[in-house]
Amino acid sequence: MVTVVQDISRPDINGTPPKMSEIAQMIKRRLKRLPYVKVHTDDNLCSSITIRGALDSPEQWRNGIFENGKSFLIIIMPEKRKRYYESGDKITAEVRMNRLGKFRKSTASPERIVQRINEWINLQTSNE
Repeated sequence: MVTVVQDISRPDINGTPPKMSEIAQMIKRRLKRLPYVKVHTDDNLCSSITIRGALDSPEQWRNGIFENGKSFLIIIMPEKRKRYYESGDKITAEVRMNRLGKFRKSTASPERIVQRINEWINLQTSNE
């Protein structure tokens, strides 16, 4: 995979992990029970986490297309469109693509956001 550096002054170059990497690891641990989940974080243009997940496995997706499954895409970024995340900041979680139930955009501490996403996934799996 080739990563194009858009901003030479960004904080995650030269081997430094992205600022939201601990939050991304927490999300991976909480959502590992899903048949499909990908969590990506970087600080290229701004700090962000992208979560692509599905309640069904890739074999069950019509024509093998992610968007045809019971899938979702959640973006997490620092609150108030702040460019880079700093420890102790609140974060905002927002759904960009959702083939499941409603998930309201919310801003809170990282622990609360991860808890809220986990609760939402639990609600979706219990509604199946």
